[in-house]
Amino acid sequence: MSDTTTTNSLVVETPRGPSIAGTRITVYSVMDLIKNNRSREYIARMMLISPEQVDAVFEYIAQHRQAVEQEYERILRREAEARAESEKFMRERTPELFDISPEELRRRLIRRLEEKKNALQSQNGNHDSR
Repeated sequence: MSDTTTTNSLVVETPRGPSIAGTRITVYSVMDLIKNNRSREYIARMMLISPEQVDAVFEYIAQHRQAVEQEYERILRREAEARAESEKFMRERTPELFDISPEELRRRLIRRLEEKKNALQSQNGNHDSR
């Protein structure tokens, strides 16, 4: 896709890919909502864009369906790889976090925050917990 404005002036080509003119919102960001069967009204509210901009994205996708779908799938694969790499790194760095239940992790984090709060209050001479 070139660096020119499409026939639909509300969607323009940018270095990040086709985007809503005047925003940093790419067609691919909107695709996440479309793929989750969100209504046009919901998309407009969530992305803080006008109904005309939403319509322009749908029109752009219809006009460039194959290219948009291919790039969207490539983006999803890249994100999945990055997530897997991040999880691998975190598992190597702090394996104990992955060996406990979410509830136990939450209890430990709350306990750690309370300990830090108490330590700060002791340093400040403020022993009032509320």
